Amino acid sequence: MESAAKTVPWVAVCSDTASMETAEVALLVEDEAEFARHVRHAIQDAAPELPVQHCSTAAAALALLAQPHCRVALALVDLGLPDGSGIEVIDVLRSRFPDIPILVVSVLSGQHHVLAAIRAGARGYVLKSDSGLALADSIRSARAGIYPLSARLARHLFHRVLGDTGAQPADSPIPELSPRETEMLRLFSLGRSYAEVAGLMGIGVSTVQSHVRNVYRKLDVHSQLQAVRKAQLHGLLDTAPALPGD
Repeated sequence: MESAAKTVPWVAVCSDTASMETAEVALLVEDEAEFARHVRHAIQDAAPELPVQHCSTAAAALALLAQPHCRVALALVDLGLPDGSGIEVIDVLRSRFPDIPILVVSVLSGQHHVLAAIRAGARGYVLKSDSGLALADSIRSARAGIYPLSARLARHLFHRVLGDTGAQPADSPIPELSPRETEMLRLFSLGRSYAEVAGLMGIGVSTVQSHVRNVYRKLDVHSQLQAVRKAQLHGLLDTAPALPGD
């Protein structure tokens, strides 16, 4: 949920997990219950053959995507989740399911958020203020290979994209990471999970999460994949210490 305050605690929940054992699903990652019902109806209208798998947090979605039986044919992801950004979920979805349509459904309309989502692998971006009919149409478009974009985002976004290659300036300073942060990124680059990194480094998962937040801030990135790529670009992982068993 992307509003300023919450009145009740959130929990990491995925519903209808049994459906993923037997069929492809539409994955919905959204923590606001009422809006999740709104999106579910749009999915059922546009893709009635797909069961809807709903996760209320980024952690729940990432845990689900780590399961070998997980089969996703369509994904709708909110960016402002209670435990982090939906960008990392999009990264993992695009890595595991390279050909599926991934739509962002968000209240965030800034160019920074839109471009970060597109670079992570989103193939459409619609605003929560759009009607249910418009959302269902966007889902149909995405499944047909058309990249839907809310009308009020289109003009300034395309102007920005056409003038932005995403290249790193040649004279940009090399970020400074601590040895522990560098070690952690090296392990992530090898495909280790949060729990595995915590075990290999002899720290708790919460400490790993704290390191991740610091690294995102230092590197000015929004996901694990972006952090690893930027660290590799600057040669920061070349001197990371190797751990026993790597």
